[in-house]
Amino acid sequence: MSPFLSANPHLRTATPPTSDVEVVSRIDAVKTVLRVLTRTTGLRLAVVARVTPESWTCCAVLDEMGFGLKVGDTLAVSTTFCNTVRTLDGPLRVNHASRDPRFMNHPAPKMYNVESYIAVPLYRRGGEFFGVMCALDSNPADLTDDALETFRHLGDLVGYQLEQEEALTERDSQLMGAHEATVLREQLMGIVSHDLRNPLNAISLSAATLMRRTDLDDRARRGLRRILDSSDRANRLIRDLLDFTHVRTGMALPVKPQPMNLHELAEQVVDEVRLTAPGRSLDLVCEGCGRGNWDPDRIAQVMTNLLTNAVQYSGADALIRVEARGDEREVVLAVTNPGTPIPPALLPVLFEPMTRGTTEGSEHRSVGLGLFIVNQIVRAHGGAVDVVSTEEAGTTFRVHLPRGC
Repeated sequence: MSPFLSANPHLRTATPPTSDVEVVSRIDAVKTVLRVLTRTTGLRLAVVARVTPESWTCCAVLDEMGFGLKVGDTLAVSTTFCNTVRTLDGPLRVNHASRDPRFMNHPAPKMYNVESYIAVPLYRRGGEFFGVMCALDSNPADLTDDALETFRHLGDLVGYQLEQEEALTERDSQLMGAHEATVLREQLMGIVSHDLRNPLNAISLSAATLMRRTDLDDRARRGLRRILDSSDRANRLIRDLLDFTHVRTGMALPVKPQPMNLHELAEQVVDEVRLTAPGRSLDLVCEGCGRGNWDPDRIAQVMTNLLTNAVQYSGADALIRVEARGDEREVVLAVTNPGTPIPPALLPVLFEPMTRGTTEGSEHRSVGLGLFIVNQIVRAHGGAVDVVSTEEAGTTFRVHLPRGC
């Protein structure tokens, strides 16, 4: 039994779903948004809740902390920080509740052991308050203004989708028309590509500029290096999320094939990964002709995702092998790493979104879109991806790319 909510008498177990719960459950993007929030903040519990003056109801939850909270569960609203968000009618950020003079006597840290909390209110498009989107943890945190700004934008997105789903319910329909789907796609892409990428680019540019200074000590340089690495990871996450949105809204993943040499690109990507993973051993072998007609940016994205997986899910002293072998029909790219094999039950769904090859290594916080995007890019080139994973030989991903798509 969880030491938190599931053991607390104020938690009321799930009841038959209300209309609010059902509406949120039909918003496909909520699961992705909650994952983005936990990855962005480092907090382990993310929730969309319906909040009224009388009640608090869980409509969607991603629980990586073992709170025991389930969709449909309710809490006494007066014991929650979400009620504070409702009364303030604005965002709330708490880094260490038990030491915060505003909240040290609040029921949330006392009853639920909540120490860190960040939230924004959710509104219907007409301006009516619906509830709260929040993330929380039993550990203190250092939640930044950038994290709160990310919450604001994604809260706007969820509120927009909520309005759309409620309109569909009123029309007794579960499908969006072509116009609504286009508007939703453009809304999500605009938020992610512009409103999130611009602050990240500013952070990266500022950190890179500071790195050029000659008066920095080693500690400062390590800090700036961590900022740059984190920005790069966030940009990769945004890119994967945009690609996921393309596919989920019925659009073909865009590729721009051109003549290129895959061997040369493999050398470049391997060198880049070596820089971001110092001390790791990567061995590259290229054989045969590497020329073909592919999108170099997309193929680099495939290689980066596969190599990042290999680095994350193998030991620090493991040798990662990269092979690019060409024959008359195709070029085959293979990435092999030793380590715990992928469970056989996961292999059939490994390339589905929100799927990871292992439950180990929770410190490698990812949304679970990397292999899904790899598969979509390769399919857009007319190719295929397969995986073999055993205790003896390790895990090998093979990408088959016809020479012209």
